[in-house]
Amino acid sequence: MKRPDFLYALGTAALAGMSPAAVRAAVPGGVERTLWLRRAGYGDEVVAPFCVDGATVYEPGYRMICWLMRDRQVPDAEGYVRYDNVEIEALWEVQQTLALHGIRRPLVITSGYRTWQTNVATEGAARNSQHLYAKAADMYVDGVSMRDLFDACWSREVSGGIGYYDDHVHLDSGARRWWVGDLAVPEFA
Repeated sequence: MKRPDFLYALGTAALAGMSPAAVRAAVPGGVERTLWLRRAGYGDEVVAPFCVDGATVYEPGYRMICWLMRDRQVPDAEGYVRYDNVEIEALWEVQQTLALHGIRRPLVITSGYRTWQTNVATEGAARNSQHLYAKAADMYVDGVSMRDLFDACWSREVSGGIGYYDDHVHLDSGARRWWVGDLAVPEFA
């Protein structure tokens, strides 16, 4: 799907009632919420339900997601943490938004949780990055432009910080804000 078509579809969907809450409404509360993720560079892939009743965390699926999102640069015992539930919900909402537009592919995670030592060694990483708190993911989707992925993230109610880069989009569950590359943009009131 080309960018103008995607933006038109998003705009049309918004006018037709596809507000941020509408994506969640399109999937009834009691329906299983499954996230499809792939880890770039490692071949790990998971299709796991993190919620089966629309309200509570489903531990087996949640732990699989946390395992995929771990810091791969350190021993597993240091790199595995419990991921922020709001961030997982935000990723799911983005995936649902893409699916409503016919894009059914995994979110390819380039960076999830980062330990302090990994964050320091990551070029351009913020000193107090949300990755340190298991509240952020850097990602792309095969066949989707970074701009269209950014727009899908921005259209979601759960989205916090959204960063637009040449090869990925950053999505975190912090305060609502956005930026392009290393150029910071003021936070919204």
